[in-house]
Amino acid sequence: MIYDAQNQIRPPGHLAFSGPLRPDLVALPPFFRDGIGPTGQWDDEGGTTEQPHTVAGSELNYEQSPIIMSHFDIREFDSPDQPGSGVYMKIKFLEMLDAAREQAGIPFRVNSGYRTPTHNAAVGGVPDSAHTRGWAADIAARTLEQKMRIVRAARTVGFNRFGIYDTFVHLDCDPGKRADVAWNGKGYALARGGDFSGWGFDPFSV
Repeated sequence: MIYDAQNQIRPPGHLAFSGPLRPDLVALPPFFRDGIGPTGQWDDEGGTTEQPHTVAGSELNYEQSPIIMSHFDIREFDSPDQPGSGVYMKIKFLEMLDAAREQAGIPFRVNSGYRTPTHNAAVGGVPDSAHTRGWAADIAARTLEQKMRIVRAARTVGFNRFGIYDTFVHLDCDPGKRADVAWNGKGYALARGGDFSGWGFDPFSV
């Protein structure tokens, strides 16, 4: 049994669609969805039991379906090496972040939003970083109180992946990655229910 990057079954003889994701297409027949791989490309199933993939609202990015945000300008999410690239942030992520900012009641300064693969590599991001697909942002936070308020609000609105660093908090809802996990700048990662006693707070119960 072969699995793709989204942990979905891929039958033997599977061929991947090698073209880039067309932002102007909402339905992509005759290609069929097995999952979105690390490059953001659709996989070509073509099996008779598969259904044509229609892009769900949560998978659309800002360029495909602009939204109005109360607390952010889309340019705040630009990759430094590509002005205007903030439009590749996912709508679902932006809506959740805007709601978390409202809940927290404190400013959210975006340190890093969308990243091009080149910029992601330059800053030491993992190759399949959620930043490169528009599913993550790093929010400046220097004090423990700031981190707790940001994470508490983010969890309330549905975020389920948290990176706790010295000067920022990583918020992430990438559907292609393991949910209910947190990590810190020291290289430790724990799932919900783990022992966060040395972290200052438990991201899942704060």
